[in-house]
Amino acid sequence: MNYSENQITELAQNNPKELVRILISPDVDVRTLTYGVEVLGGEISDEELVVPVFRKLLKHVNAMVREGAMMGIAAFYDGKKPPRDILERLKALASSDPSPTNKETAKSLLSDLESN
Repeated sequence: MNYSENQITELAQNNPKELVRILISPDVDVRTLTYGVEVLGGEISDEELVVPVFRKLLKHVNAMVREGAMMGIAAFYDGKKPPRDILERLKALASSDPSPTNKETAKSLLSDLESN
């Protein structure tokens, strides 16, 4: 499945449950996942909807998707603390992600979240 940025943003605003369904589906392209999880974190305020997506995509095989998940987390948890398991996953990414960019992103995000 391929979705445009406009379609993803519209889904986040008008049908967030459908966006979540798309993002946890196994047949979604990397670009949709990456952009979708970033939009999810910025547009949706229901923690019960977003946390399962963050948990899944922080473990995604593609580094860009993991980075998108971290950007979504940064937007969603601006000024508040994420669940402990998400913090633990971020710590694991900061120490052992194969992508140097993701390691640095995770370290920076953890620093920001710990100051909340």
